[in-house]
Amino acid sequence: MSNDKSVFLALALVAGAVNSPVMAAPLPCEVKLAQAAIPKSVYFLPESQAAQLQTTLISKGSVRLKPGGDYSKSLTIKLTSNQALYGLAGTKLPAVIIPEGTSNAILSGVSPVNISFEGSTKPIQDNCINRISNSKVIANNVRLENNLFTDLSNVAITSDTSKTGYLKNNRFIRTMVHGAYPAINIAGDISKQSQDNLFIWTNILTPYADGIIINNQKNIRFIGLDAEGWNWGKKAIYPGMMNVANTDFLSVFMANGGDNYNKTGQYFNLDATNIVLQGMAISATKNPGIILGNAVENLVSIATRSIGLDQFNTSTQIIDIDKDYKKLITINAQTIQPENITDTAKNILADVLQIDKDNYDTWQKPVFSAIPDPAGAKWQSNLAAKPDSAGTIQALINKNGIAELNAGIYYISKPLLLNAGQGIIGAGADKTVIIAKSPDIDLIAGVNHLDVKTTATAFVLADLTLQGGLNGINHSAAGSGQSAQYNQITLSHVTIRNMANAGILLDSIYAWDNNFIDHSNFYRCKTGIKQRPNPKYAGGDEPGMSYMDKNVFYQNQFIENGIAIDMQAKRANNLNAFINSQFKNNQQNLIIQNSNSTFFANSVFETVSTSTQPLLVGNNLTGFVNSSFTSNQPGNALFNGGAYCNDCSFNNNTANTGVIVAPTSKNSYFVNNNLSNPTPQPLDTGVVVNSNFTNDAAIPVINRLFVNKIAKPF
Repeated sequence: MSNDKSVFLALALVAGAVNSPVMAAPLPCEVKLAQAAIPKSVYFLPESQAAQLQTTLISKGSVRLKPGGDYSKSLTIKLTSNQALYGLAGTKLPAVIIPEGTSNAILSGVSPVNISFEGSTKPIQDNCINRISNSKVIANNVRLENNLFTDLSNVAITSDTSKTGYLKNNRFIRTMVHGAYPAINIAGDISKQSQDNLFIWTNILTPYADGIIINNQKNIRFIGLDAEGWNWGKKAIYPGMMNVANTDFLSVFMANGGDNYNKTGQYFNLDATNIVLQGMAISATKNPGIILGNAVENLVSIATRSIGLDQFNTSTQIIDIDKDYKKLITINAQTIQPENITDTAKNILADVLQIDKDNYDTWQKPVFSAIPDPAGAKWQSNLAAKPDSAGTIQALINKNGIAELNAGIYYISKPLLLNAGQGIIGAGADKTVIIAKSPDIDLIAGVNHLDVKTTATAFVLADLTLQGGLNGINHSAAGSGQSAQYNQITLSHVTIRNMANAGILLDSIYAWDNNFIDHSNFYRCKTGIKQRPNPKYAGGDEPGMSYMDKNVFYQNQFIENGIAIDMQAKRANNLNAFINSQFKNNQQNLIIQNSNSTFFANSVFETVSTSTQPLLVGNNLTGFVNSSFTSNQPGNALFNGGAYCNDCSFNNNTANTGVIVAPTSKNSYFVNNNLSNPTPQPLDTGVVVNSNFTNDAAIPVINRLFVNKIAKPF
C-alpha cells in the first residue's frame, strides 16, 4: 500500500450531514451598484461647481460627477446615511469623512485624498466603497461592520481599534497597494472583538517598508494574495511581508509571488493560534519564508511549496499534505503513510479545517440580473440599411477623450479606436447598444501602436452593450502594439454579445496587468476572453508575450458561449481572479494554460448537457472557493486538470454525472466540500478532506482512509 501513488487521505462526512447555512442578502447599496457604473438618473454637478459639492449632496442625496473630473478644490466632504457620490475613471475629490452611524452610503469611482471613518459610539455599517484609486482608508477607534469595499487601487488601509471599536464582517474585494507602507495595518483590541473580515484578492506591490500587519483579531482570511518584494528600505518594523500576531485563526488560500528582487525576505511572520495555508505558489529565498511564533498551536498546509520554516515553539503541530505536490503527508517533519495517521492528528486536521469552513458559510451567494438586450430579438434585421454612426462616435472620442452616448441603438461600419485614456460611456447596458454592421469587424480596438517601449495605458468603457462583431474589444499587435500594457482600465457594466471570435481578444501585445472588470457579461460569443501570445515569443521580458496578471473579474456572467475563458499563456499568468461570477451553459467553460494561482471565489457553474468537454482544462493548480457546481453532463468529468476546491458544493442532478475528476487528472484537492447524491470518485492522485465523496452506508462517521482509484474504505 505504501508505494501506491493513488493513496489519498479522506476525512469523509456522511452524506446529508452538512447543513446549508443561512445566507445574508446583498446590501441595498450593493444592489444599486449593480445597476450602473455611473447612473444617469442621478443629479449631475459640473466641475465648475465643485465648491457646492457638499451642499448639493445634502440637498439632492445622490450626486453624479464628471468622469475623470477634478473636484478637489471643494472642502472636505462628509458622506452620511443614504447618500451616494458617483464618479468614474478616478474623479478627484478632497478628503471624505464617513461619520459614526452612517449606513447605506455609496462612494464610487473616485480618487479622494483619503477616506476617514470617524466616531466610536454608533456602528458604521452596510455601506459600499467602490472603485477607489490613489487614496487611503483610515478607520481608527470606530465600529466598522458589514461594509463592502471593492476595487481599492493604490489604496493603503489603516485601522487601529485597540482602544475602542472593532472591525467585523467587512469584505475587501480587490485591494492593491503599490509602494505605500504599511500596505494594510489592522490592530484590534486585546479582547479580539474584531473578526470575520475577509480579503479577496490582495496585491502588495513593492512597499518601501512593511507590507501587511495584523494584530488582535479573532480571525481573518485572505483569498488570493500576491506580493512582489517588500521592505525595500530601512524603515520596516517587521521582517515578513505578512505579519500576524495575537490572533486566534488565520486562513490564506492561493498565495503567489515572493521576494524576487532582494531574494532574502520572509513571506509569513505568523503568531496566530491556528493557521491554514492552502495552494501556495511562493518563491523561496535565502531565508526561511515562514516564521512561526510561540503562540502557534497548529499549522495545516495543503499543496504548498517549500519556502523554509522556523518555529519558536517546539510543541507546535505542523501538518503538511502534498508539499511541493509530492504525494506525502508529514507531521512535524516526519513522513507517514495515510493509514498510519493518529486520531489526534486527524482530529487536529478536521477541527482546523472546520473553522475555515464555518467562516465561509455566511458569505452570501451572488445575485445575477438578466443579460441586457437593448436591441431586441431582431437586432440583425437589415443591417446594411442602418445609418452608420462610426464617424460621429469617433469624433466625440477624439474631441472629448471620453464620449458619452445617450440611450439608443448605434450602428458602426468600422471599429471605434481608443487611444490611451479615451473611452465611451453609455446610458446603461440595457439602454445604449453599439452594433457592428458586419460580423467581420471589431467593435472596439486599441490604436496606441506601442511597439518599442513598454507603456502602461488605460481605456474607459462603461454602461453600454457591444453586439454582433468579430471581437468586442480587440487588443492586438496591429493596433495596440506589441508593447501595450493595459493597466488600471475602467471596464464596468458592459455587455458583450454575439461576437464571432471573442468578447475580449489579447493577441501579441505586452499585457493586461492589474485591472478590475465588474458587472460585465459575455453572452453567445465564440469565446468570452481569448489570450494569445505572439507565436514567436521564446521567453523573457519581451513585447508580444501577452501575459495576463492580476486581473479581477467581479460580478461577471459568461452565458452560452462556445468557450467562456481561453487563457493560453507562454510567459506565465499570475493571480487572475473571478469573484461572484456565473458560468452557465457554455460549451466549454475554462481553458487555463500556464497560469499560476488563478482562482474562482463565490461563483456559480452550471454545465450544459450538450457539452462533451470538461469544465476545466489546465496544467497548473486552479483554485475554487465557496463555489457551487451543477452538472448536466452525463458521464463527463468536470475537471481535467489540477483543481483545488475549498468549501464547494457539487450537485449532480443528471443521471451518470457522478464523475468530478477525470481519472487522468493529477493533483486535485477537495477540502470541506459537499456532494449531493455522492458516488465513489475515481481520483488518480489527490486529497479529499472533510468531504462526503462516498455514499457508502458503512462509513457513517468522519476520519476514514481510502486507497486505490475509488473512494473505498481502507
